[in-house]
Amino acid sequence: MSGPMFIAGGQASDAARERALALVGRTLVHRYRIEELVAMGGIAAVFRAKKLATGEDVAVKVLHPDAEELPELIERFEREAIAGRHIFHPNVAAVYEINQLDDGAWFMVMEFIRGITLRKLIDKGPIPPVRATNIARQIATALNAAHDFGIVHRDVKPLNIMVLDGPEERVQLIDFGLAKVPVEQFSFTTDDGSRRSLTNAGVLLGTVAYMAPEAALGMRSVDRRADLYALGVILYEMLAGKHPFTAVEPSALFAQHRSAVPAPIAERTPGVVVPPALESVVMRLLAKDPDDRFPHARAVVVALDAALQKMSGPDRLSIAAPSSLKAAASFLERRTSRAVLAGAGILFFTLGSVIAWLLVSR
Repeated sequence: MSGPMFIAGGQASDAARERALALVGRTLVHRYRIEELVAMGGIAAVFRAKKLATGEDVAVKVLHPDAEELPELIERFEREAIAGRHIFHPNVAAVYEINQLDDGAWFMVMEFIRGITLRKLIDKGPIPPVRATNIARQIATALNAAHDFGIVHRDVKPLNIMVLDGPEERVQLIDFGLAKVPVEQFSFTTDDGSRRSLTNAGVLLGTVAYMAPEAALGMRSVDRRADLYALGVILYEMLAGKHPFTAVEPSALFAQHRSAVPAPIAERTPGVVVPPALESVVMRLLAKDPDDRFPHARAVVVALDAALQKMSGPDRLSIAAPSSLKAAASFLERRTSRAVLAGAGILFFTLGSVIAWLLVSR
C-alpha cells in the first residue's frame, strides 16, 4: 500500500514513533478514525484514516512533537496545507482540512493516493515516448493550476509525483512544502476560527538534481519557469532512463545544471529513439536562461500535444481530449461541494488545450 507522500528529513525520534503508534485506532475531531500508520519521516507521520461521515479513506499527516518546536518546519507544513486547499485539480493532491489534536499537535487531512512514485517507474528503465508525454502533460497541467494561483512548487521531482492505480494512468503532484506562496493572498482558518498567515516562504531549499540554474541567485529569485526546468529534467529522465547530467556530488551537479549542455537522448542512452519534436520540447525546457524556456505551463501542454500528433502508434490516443475531459469530469463529480468554480476552470483549460492542439495540427 502506498501513502500520499514521502517525507524527507531524517529519522523520527522514539517519542515521535511512540506517539504515532498510539494514534492508531483513535478518532480525531469526531470525524476521522485512524486505521494504520503508513509512513514515518523526520518531521511527521502519515496515516490512512476513515472519514466517518462517508466511509472513504483519507490520509492524515501529523507533525511530530519535536518538529513543532522548529518554525521552519511549521512553515513548510503551512505551505503544503495552503497550496493543497487552494489548488483544485485532478493532478494535484487535495488537502481537505488542517486542525489540531487535543495536545496542540497540528495535523492535515488529505486525499489518500494509491499508486507508486514516478521515481519507481523511471527506475525500471526508459519509458516509451507516448506514455512519457502523457505523464509530462499531466504534470504540466498540475503546474499550470498552481502557477495560476502564483504558487511555484520549487521541488518538482519524481519522488513528488504519484502514478495512480486505475484503468487510466493518472498522475498527481504532491508535497508543496517548499513552495513559493504569495503570502499576502493566503492564510488558513482553524476550527476555532483563528487565522494563521504564512511567513518566511523564501528559503534556499530544494533537490539539486532538479534545480534550475537561476536558483544560484536564491530561491526568491525563481519563478514558474524553474518548475518547467524541473519538468524538463523529469521528461528527459523518463525518456532516457537516466538523468541528463552525470555528476553525483551536489555542487558538481549544480555546476552542470548551470553550464553543461545535455547530451542528445540517443547519445545518453544508446538504442533509445525519441521523436525529434518531443526531444525539442525537452531541450527547450532545459534551457539555461529562463527566457529561452516556454513562458508558462499552458505552452508546454500545447507543445507536447503537437509532438504527440507527429508520433505514430495505436496508443497515441491515450491523451486525447475525451480522456482528459473524462478525468476532469470524474474529479468534479467527487468534489463538487469543494470546488465548483475551480472545477469549471479546469474544464475550460482542458477545452482550450484541445482547441490549441487542433490548431497546431492543421
